[in-house]
Amino acid sequence: MKSIHTDIVILGGGLAGMSLALQLRNKNPEFDIVVIEKNTFPVPDTTAKVGESTVEIGSHYFTEVLGLKAHFESKHLKKHGLRCFFGGGAGDYSDCDELGVSQLFGIPTYQIERGVLENHLYECLVDKGIQILDGSTPGDISLSGDGHQISCSKGDEDIDVQARWIVDAAGRQALLKNKLNLHASTGHRGNAVFFRVSDTIIIDEWSEDPQWQQRVSNPGKRWLSTNHLMGPGYWVWIIPLGSGATSFGIVLDDDALADSGISCFEDTMQWLRKEQPRCAEALEGTELLDFKVINDYSYSSKRIFSADRWALTGEAGVFPDPFYSPGSDFIAINNTFITALIEKDMAGANIQLDAAVYQKISSSFFSNTLSLYKHQYGGFGDRKMMSIKLVWDYTYYWGVLTLLFFTDTITDIDKMRALNPSLLKAQALNEKMQMLLNKRAQQRLVLPAKGIFMDQYLVPCLNQLNDVLKQKNIDVENALNANITLMENIIPLFEDMLTDSPSTKVSEQEMLLLGNYRHSVIA
Repeated sequence: MKSIHTDIVILGGGLAGMSLALQLRNKNPEFDIVVIEKNTFPVPDTTAKVGESTVEIGSHYFTEVLGLKAHFESKHLKKHGLRCFFGGGAGDYSDCDELGVSQLFGIPTYQIERGVLENHLYECLVDKGIQILDGSTPGDISLSGDGHQISCSKGDEDIDVQARWIVDAAGRQALLKNKLNLHASTGHRGNAVFFRVSDTIIIDEWSEDPQWQQRVSNPGKRWLSTNHLMGPGYWVWIIPLGSGATSFGIVLDDDALADSGISCFEDTMQWLRKEQPRCAEALEGTELLDFKVINDYSYSSKRIFSADRWALTGEAGVFPDPFYSPGSDFIAINNTFITALIEKDMAGANIQLDAAVYQKISSSFFSNTLSLYKHQYGGFGDRKMMSIKLVWDYTYYWGVLTLLFFTDTITDIDKMRALNPSLLKAQALNEKMQMLLNKRAQQRLVLPAKGIFMDQYLVPCLNQLNDVLKQKNIDVENALNANITLMENIIPLFEDMLTDSPSTKVSEQEMLLLGNYRHSVIA
């Protein structure tokens, strides 16, 4: 049996595990790191993994923190925002209601080809001298204060790896979570069907109406958005990939799943012909590359960081929901916490307090993110609810979570302690707003489509929040408190807009906060 002694062993050489290895090596080239991965590199460029769309935290992590900007700009598609369509789309798509942006706010995000990215990460790690045991099957794990041990087999060879730190990044295999009985329910039930086809699906071709085409600043580029086809209890994603393939997913709550009868691709197409016929028409004759079903996909963990020198990251730890594409965000946040813990521990410092504080912060981030989905799928076909929801959720995401990550505040315990009263206030505001949305969602409303465009770029507060994130040397405390004041002002307006008979009187404050967007929403 071959024996390997190392500082850090990472179980899983997917996006989470290899990103962590690169982040650790960039922090300290002296760290000795071993990655154990069941697949053999290179993997197929188009590979069946959820998590092809990034939002601001994940994009910032990959391009700025890990230094992969050139790779993302050359090998992946620049995302043109999140876009939602309401109305079923039986004919010309200009008849649907559209929720999205006419032009981009400015912080780049990407549609990522997972296989291409993971192959690039593999090459980066090998170039940096990190040992990757690909094609290896993990076996027994033994955790000890004197050093952890894991056995694995690579072909006919048995390998024993001993390490000071062990990080589980092996996805839903949940190696450490199973061993330590860390499974925790979220109370949120969702189900997903996802597949890829070989063709590029161009949603811009679903209408020839010139006014519809000119709604966006780059006509013909809607297909580069993460496009969502919305309905009561469900949504369909359409994500373009750099290889020319297109990723599709149908995400349903239990009620919508029971009504759908979906269990295979033939069922999926039958359901699409009924619910989203224009989408079904675009898929006819395409080559199916893969197909997967995951039921009850949401889960949490009792703990993901330990001062006993183990941690979980990526889907080995927590997964809330695919809407808003938060997967890479949680990779970014938790990898950053893990890197800080390992760096401090390897320097000989006590990490008891740090591990406890980071656990609390990460759990709070997860809880707030989970609240965006729990009990709300019933309203996903309700254009009014979703137009309000997206502006609020962006406001909270950019105004709190993204601000803390972009400024490297999340691992600064003293700063986070000083910001805690403000963060608790922001959390209370988010809880209030999500409860308002929950109440509306229970009605499972579907409003008649009017062909209107709800342009989020017309919302001045969203531009303001995004502009702050582009600045250098941000005063985090002042920015956070200004964002919280903005949230306090927005909530009463949204309460009014969610009622059946909103006020038609537009105040100066409303014009400042929401611009003309309010009128398109209540039309």
